[in-house]
Amino acid sequence: MTVIEMGIPGVDQFAPGTHLCALYSGSAERDDLLFPFLREGLRHGDTCLCYIDGVEPGVVRARAVGEAGVADPTTDRFDVRPASEVYLESGKFSVEHMTSVLSDILEAVVAGGSGLLRATGEMPWPGVQLQPHGADDFFVYEAALNDIVDRKPAVFMCMYDLQRFGLDMLVAVLKTHPVVLLDRTVLDNPHFTTRAEYDAEVTHHRDRRPLGAASAGEPGPDPWPSLTPSELRIAGFVARGLINKDIAQQLFLSPHTVDAHLKHIYTKLGIHSRVELTVLAMQHRLHMG
Repeated sequence: MTVIEMGIPGVDQFAPGTHLCALYSGSAERDDLLFPFLREGLRHGDTCLCYIDGVEPGVVRARAVGEAGVADPTTDRFDVRPASEVYLESGKFSVEHMTSVLSDILEAVVAGGSGLLRATGEMPWPGVQLQPHGADDFFVYEAALNDIVDRKPAVFMCMYDLQRFGLDMLVAVLKTHPVVLLDRTVLDNPHFTTRAEYDAEVTHHRDRRPLGAASAGEPGPDPWPSLTPSELRIAGFVARGLINKDIAQQLFLSPHTVDAHLKHIYTKLGIHSRVELTVLAMQHRLHMG
């Protein structure tokens, strides 16, 4: 197997061993990614896993099988369960348990000598949130998936609602996924970090406010509309991974001017990094093509 057909209209093929995050807003956009992905797998006889909350497993199974036009596969070939049931099986999230589960399933697929493991799921929120450092542990697990899937006959598509999670959580999403799918556009993620880098970062900041913890006070008005057209263009280039020197060449400006604009953007938005700006650009559907 040299390429994997995602089945999602407008999305190119992927190489085996791909771990990507699919970003969307709302259930309709989620379903436009989820069901074509599963339908393609069922048509090709892949082993499919689907772990999400918010949709009844029977509904997911019936719709996916119906759209694929195939006989309903056995549970071990098409496992559909609520995310909370899988990820919180023992009452709490365990990195070791989940990596072991997926590693064993993938080994069984490889041992079979043919076929593909096609897995999709979402974070079981708020179940993870209720645990001390639960979200931190979840993204350690996401980082570990890159090693599990590497060069294997598998594609893992992790799904995140851009409007459901806060800035710090979505920064962690970007840091743990090498490929991003947004608005049916595939983006190589310049903010991706290796598992060792991410684990070291989490360990270093273990005593900080945990990911997903509520901030004090009510959120204020969205500062994004305050950005000027020039600042929006620079934000778009940053989200695509360009450094200041390259942005300057694109806009016929000096790198110093771009740096000044970027500092002004950070001040307006109350952020401190390029990855935070990238998340906000994605949430606001800023064109990054």
